[in-house]
Amino acid sequence: MGIRAFAFALLLLVPRVSALDYSDQSLMYLDAPFRSADAAGISLLTNIGAVQGNPDGTFQPDRTLNRAEFLKIALASHPKILVLKSDAERCFLDIARDAWFSPYVCIAKKRGIVGGYPDGTFGPGNSVNYAEALKILGEMYDVQIPWDELPPADLRWRQTHWYVPYREGAITAGVSLESSLDGSMDHWLTRGQMARLAAAYRAHHDGQLAEYRRVERGESLMQPQSSAARSAISSLSSASSSSSTPPLSRWTHPATSHFLIVGQQSDPIASGLFQFSEPQDIRSVTVEMKRELKAIHALVLVDHKGRALATLAIDKTDATRRRWRGDNAAGVATVGPGSVPLGIAAVIKTPLQGGFPEEFIEAKNISMMVGDPSGISTEQALPVEWSHPPHQTSLTFIASVRNAGPARGTLLIGDDQRVAEFRFAAGSGTPIHIEQLTLTASIGPEISVSHWRVARVEGGPSVSCSVGSDGLLTCPLTEEIGVISGGSTTLVVIADIAKVPGKDGGTLQVILDAPGSTSSFGAVQWSDGTGHYRWIEGEAPLAEGTRWAG
Repeated sequence: MGIRAFAFALLLLVPRVSALDYSDQSLMYLDAPFRSADAAGISLLTNIGAVQGNPDGTFQPDRTLNRAEFLKIALASHPKILVLKSDAERCFLDIARDAWFSPYVCIAKKRGIVGGYPDGTFGPGNSVNYAEALKILGEMYDVQIPWDELPPADLRWRQTHWYVPYREGAITAGVSLESSLDGSMDHWLTRGQMARLAAAYRAHHDGQLAEYRRVERGESLMQPQSSAARSAISSLSSASSSSSTPPLSRWTHPATSHFLIVGQQSDPIASGLFQFSEPQDIRSVTVEMKRELKAIHALVLVDHKGRALATLAIDKTDATRRRWRGDNAAGVATVGPGSVPLGIAAVIKTPLQGGFPEEFIEAKNISMMVGDPSGISTEQALPVEWSHPPHQTSLTFIASVRNAGPARGTLLIGDDQRVAEFRFAAGSGTPIHIEQLTLTASIGPEISVSHWRVARVEGGPSVSCSVGSDGLLTCPLTEEIGVISGGSTTLVVIADIAKVPGKDGGTLQVILDAPGSTSSFGAVQWSDGTGHYRWIEGEAPLAEGTRWAG
C-alpha cells in the first residue's frame, strides 16, 4: 500500500510527533455514558477539535449523519488539512456558495477526495453509507490498495464495486469497523460509528492505532478528562471542593494578563499576598468580579504550588451576579504561618456549556474568613498585596514569537531582500489567523528601504506593508499567508534596499515590539476564527530580527 504525499497548495504542515490525547471527554455530552468503543472515538475526536456535539449538548451516537456532516468531521480530523471560508464556492449544482458546508465540500472536491454524482450534484443531505465513508477517509489518508494489486476482475465488476480498493485498504490497515460490516457497504453510518472510523484512521496516520484499539476495547483505560474543568464541575456538585481538583503548575505572584482558553482551567487571574502569624483554616472565600461574566463556570482558590483550596460558585444572593463564594469545612484547607501567596484560577465553560471567546474578565477584590485549626474562632483575612489584571477568553493563543533568522548578517543591496524572519508558535491545535503585523524598522542613514512586504515563504505570494507618519510598518495579512495551523509558522519580511549616494556602510533591523494589552493595540493582531485580538502574551520587544550591517 503506497503513501502519497498530499500537495495542499493552501498549507503544508509538519506532522506532530506527540501522542494523541485519549483522555475521556465523552461525559461532557448530556446523553452520556456511551459504549466503550464509541466513547473512545468520540473522546479522541473531541480532543483534536473535530467534533463538539449538537447544539443541545448531546452527541447522539446512534443517529445517522449526512454526507456534509461526515465530510466536515473527516476533514477536521486530519492534521494537515485546513479549511478556510474562502474555499466556499458553487462547486456542485446543489451546493450554494453561502451554505455552511460549502467550504468543506469544495476543498474536498479540489483535492480529489469527493467527486459527486453523475448528474453534477453532491447530495449533502443524503445519509452517508459505509462505502462512501471508506472512500473519503481512504482518499484523505491514502489508505487504499490499487486495482492492479488486487485479484483480476472484469471492467463491469469494477464499475459496480468501485469501493473495493478502499475496503481492502481499510481491512489491511486495520482501520475498518467490525468485520460484519465489510460486506455491507450500503450500511448507513451512525454518528458513533463515524467517530470510531475517523478516530481509527487518524490514529493509524499517527502510528498509534494499536494504542487506540486498546483504548477502544477498554484494555487501556482512558484517563478522566484532562481539563481541570471536569474536576471543578465535579467539585461543585459534591461536598468536597478541595480534594477533587488536580493541581495546576506552580505560578508566581503577582498575576499577569493572559488568555483564558475555552473549556480549560486557567493560571490565576488574580493573586494576593496574605500574612498569617500561625496556621489558619480557610473557611470561606469571596471574590467580587468587575462585571457579570457569562463564560466562567467556576473559580478556584489555589496556593503557589497550584493546589486547589476551595471552589467558588456565583453567590445566588447577589443580584448583580458579580460575587463568587466558596465554603470549606474545618481542616480541609490550612495555610500559613508566614507570607502566603494565593491565587484565583478560572474554569472557563466548554462550548457546550456556553463558553465563548472574547469575553473580558477581571477580578475586583477578595476576602476570606479564616480560623485556627481548633475551630474556636474565625476572622476576616484581606491581602496585603492584590494583583488583578484584565484577561480575555479565547479558543487558543500565540504561545511565542521569536527571530527565525541569524542574530547578525551582512547587509545586501538590491530588490527582494529578506530582511527578517519571525516564527510564531500556537498554544494549541486550533488554527490561528495572524491578521496584521506592526513592524518597527531601525534603518541607518546610509541606505533607503522601500516596497516592504510579508510572505509565508520567500518567493511566494506576499502582502504589501504601508509606512505610517510615525515610521511604523503596518502589514495586513491575508488568511492564506497569516494562518498558523499544526503548531507554528514562519513569516518572512522582504524589502528593496538601495544605497544612499556618497555614503558607505549601512544598518537595518526589524522588530516586533509591543505585545499590547486588552486595552491597547500591539505588534501582532490575530483571530482564533471566532474572536479578534489585538495583543499577545509577552514582554517588549516580542522579537528582534536579524541585525544587518554592511
